[in-house]
Formats: sequence, structure tokens, C-alpha cells
Amino acid sequence: MLVAIALGATLSAPALFAEPELAAALGRMKPAPGAWVEYLIRSGGEGEARVRVTAVAAAPEDGCWLEMATANGSGIAGAARLLVRGDGQIERMSVLLAGQQAVEIPVDRLGPSLPSRRPAAAVQRLGTAQVRVAAGTFATEVSRVSGTTVWRADGVPLWGLVKARSRARSVELLAWGASGGRSVFPPGWDQGKGSESAK
Repeated sequence: MLVAIALGATLSAPALFAEPELAAALGRMKPAPGAWVEYLIRSGGEGEARVRVTAVAAAPEDGCWLEMATANGSGIAGAARLLVRGDGQIERMSVLLAGQQAVEIPVDRLGPSLPSRRPAAAVQRLGTAQVRVAAGTFATEVSRVSGTTVWRADGVPLWGLVKARSRARSVELLAWGASGGRSVFPPGWDQGKGSESAK
């Protein structure tokens, strides 16, 4: 039961950033350990959620460790720690629900919880625009792909994402930092001290 609740609380963020339309408009992620971004995500019928994405460590062979800490309107808070390869594939995943132990989830058992890798539609470049969001005002490049409009700024860590809007949801940058991001997982969680595996 814990795993199901934790997955429900944390998988929406990884799934959002792996959507083919959004991924195509954002391009490759540029992680630097300690860099972080925080977004407000509004989804029709699902309410609002805040997600903070932190690059917590580099990984060998063109990958990085990301943490996505989320909190939604119903009060469920959780985090997912992901080993993400350069092509966007999630290789490993652990989840943490507030007050509970971290649990490693075998990625091959997630099934439809993670989005399938469909070919992405062509990206249409629309030019540039000044965009004001909670995090400030940014000079952005604007793109559209399959009904999703994306505003990006090179100075924003990870994907450069400032704002995105589709019929189903909107994403807005609340805050960001090029350094100072820290893990929300407890020390030693992956060394047999407070971690479990869902097998």
C-alpha cells in the first residue's frame, strides 16, 4: 500500500518531464550537481502540485541522479530519486513518503506508470518573448509542439523551462538556483540503513 501511495504522489513529476511533446521542446537536460528548480503544476481535474527537481549527483556513462520532491493540495508529500540517462530513460528509482522509509522500485515493474517512449512530434520555433512568472522576468525562446507551448531561458538550470502550457496542464517556474540543492533522502538510506526494496 505504501508503495502505491508513494508512486501516486511522486510519479506525476517524472511522467510530466518525460512526456514526448514537452521533452522534444526542452531538448537535452543539462544537469550540474546542486542545481535545482521549483515549479507549480496545475492540471485540470487534478488540482495543483509543487515539485522541486534537484540534480543531486553526477552518474557515470552520460547520466545523473535527480530528486523530484512533490507536495499536492491534498497534503501528500513525497520524493522520487531517479537515475536518468542522457536519452531521458529512467534506469533506477526510489521513492520516499514523508515519515516512512525509502523504497527502491524496480523500474521494469512500473509498467504503465512511466510514459512510453513514442516518437516526438516536430517542434515549431515561434521566436522570443519576455515572460513574467513567480521566479521573475525572463527573456525566453518560445516553441510549440503538439498543442504544448513552451517558454525556455538558457540561464534556468536543468531544462531551461520557465513556463509550459497545454490543454491538460500548465507549469510555471517558482524559484531556481545554480547551486545549493540538497537531497531530501536521509543519510545512509541506500546503504541498508532505512531503505527497502519492493521486489
